[in-house]
Amino acid sequence: MSDLVKHYLTLVGIAKTWAEKTLPGWDDDMHRTVLARHGATEHNGHISAKTLNVPQLGQVLDDYAARGWPRHKTYNGQASSRPKVVSPQIGMVVKLWGKLGTAGKVNNAGRPALLAFCARQTAHNVPDLDSLTSEELQTIIEALKAWMAR
Repeated sequence: MSDLVKHYLTLVGIAKTWAEKTLPGWDDDMHRTVLARHGATEHNGHISAKTLNVPQLGQVLDDYAARGWPRHKTYNGQASSRPKVVSPQIGMVVKLWGKLGTAGKVNNAGRPALLAFCARQTAHNVPDLDSLTSEELQTIIEALKAWMAR
């Protein structure tokens, strides 16, 4: 087994653990369904990621990333040294969400809850705030302001 396959298998395990802790109702059967969807077959009596090749493992990781897994890609083992520039609109969304949490108007002021709120407002999956357009961000800001005013 190549080092790259081992690395991807480790990442799949990390993503699975993240999903079990973060996604409501996520269990081992759902994980195996994701694996099977990308071509995994039975190994030692159960569907196993060990039966996948590197591109298939990459698709499994992309599937978890689409569900909100915060996958941090690196280049040559080093993360980017440049800090990421956050748009003022994203900053405002995060700030308003935090204020709603502090005011007790939301039960969970965490990042997954914010992304779920944004997904409901935009009617599509929101893996991260960077994927939103300026118009969508402005709509979300106005909704958060209205919520804060109530």
